[in-house]
Amino acid sequence: MIDFLNIISFLFDNSLLYMFYLTMFEKKKSQTKFYWIILAFILSDTLFWFVSRPLFGNVSYWASILRTSLTDVINFGISLFFVSGILFRILLVFSYSIIISICEEISYYVIRHFTDVSIQFDTLPEITFTSISLVTDLLLLLVTMTIHIIKKEKRGIKSKKYSALLFIIPFLSCILVFLPPFFDMNKQSPNAYLFLVIFLLVINIVNYVLLQNVLKAEYLTQEANMLTEQVNYQRQKYQQLGDAYKNIRGFMHDIKKHLFYIETCVNEEHYDRIIPYARETMSDLEARYCTINTGNLVIDAFISNLKLQTARHNIKLTTKLKIDKELIPCDDYHMTIILGNLLDNALNACLEEHGGEININIQTVEHTFTIYITNTYHFPVGKEPPEDIENLDFIHGYGLKNVKNSAEACGGFCLINYNPGLYSVTVIIPEKKRTTGNI
Repeated sequence: MIDFLNIISFLFDNSLLYMFYLTMFEKKKSQTKFYWIILAFILSDTLFWFVSRPLFGNVSYWASILRTSLTDVINFGISLFFVSGILFRILLVFSYSIIISICEEISYYVIRHFTDVSIQFDTLPEITFTSISLVTDLLLLLVTMTIHIIKKEKRGIKSKKYSALLFIIPFLSCILVFLPPFFDMNKQSPNAYLFLVIFLLVINIVNYVLLQNVLKAEYLTQEANMLTEQVNYQRQKYQQLGDAYKNIRGFMHDIKKHLFYIETCVNEEHYDRIIPYARETMSDLEARYCTINTGNLVIDAFISNLKLQTARHNIKLTTKLKIDKELIPCDDYHMTIILGNLLDNALNACLEEHGGEININIQTVEHTFTIYITNTYHFPVGKEPPEDIENLDFIHGYGLKNVKNSAEACGGFCLINYNPGLYSVTVIIPEKKRTTGNI
């Protein structure tokens, strides 16, 4: 019976270690197959069984040190299946060992208080030793779920329902196994108490797996909604580009009529009509034609549009554009994402400012294509800038994320900085090599 319970205990230990590592590391190595992890657990359990079996129930100092050291070595080996740096890996293994020790102490003192079982000659009854192990697993599960909820909150997954369901079952389970009536069961029928704890552990692990699937479905739903909004946003930006292009085509079509009218005025010697008409035509040209002319349609259309909007809202705009269009490494798709989101971000930030300013510096220089945009922004009085300032987004919440993704897709990167009153974003991408024909 004890051997069977020990096997069950090992299964729970492995499951909890795997859940803890998934929570802390969050990512397995891409080449890792799940069956390799299962095989590693089987081999490590077999090794631990042969080494520690003679010490079962022995709670002396040296026996505890041996078990702890062997557990740490095995846990470190299992951690190699996950992506992490060596220092974080070592710290995590020791942290897990400390958490287990604390949970074991709590389990031992609670069980000793209610059952009057104590250590004699550095040993405990096997049934009590197993009880402590299983109750420790239950406490460890509660700790893991708490860490899991905190990390999900930091990653922006704030489903209160998910957090409550994930936390409440292990919490109630721990209360249940520590209630005096159930410890009376432990006195009268220890095996029944052990099976109750096993039953609660199974329920909690199944609950974790099911809720993880629910969370994954919720996350996919959020991703789908974000992608839909992103597509709509991109459609709007492409519509702006299309309108700018149609404006140019329309004006070029009308210029023939303007020239024909001027020619008619010259032929008929109505010179006094030419100057007013030419001025009116120039005003129409300035209103309809892109005032920025770098040779890149996306840059020209977006910055020209921004000039109109900043003028409308009394926002000072400064531009410095030094571009060789042949060396721009971004296609129109990624340029639209990067520039469209950054300009919208800057404009929305300045709409809340009195005397807002936007500075745009776009250059192809020193083998890089650089977009540097700054805008004024002051946090409300009494509100401090967040620690994760690189995630501060003044538009729809995922514009900067898309900028970073597009910059990385083009082989570059994005830097975000905030000094009091000044918010800046820098996108740097290696420039495209100039192609030359064969002579």
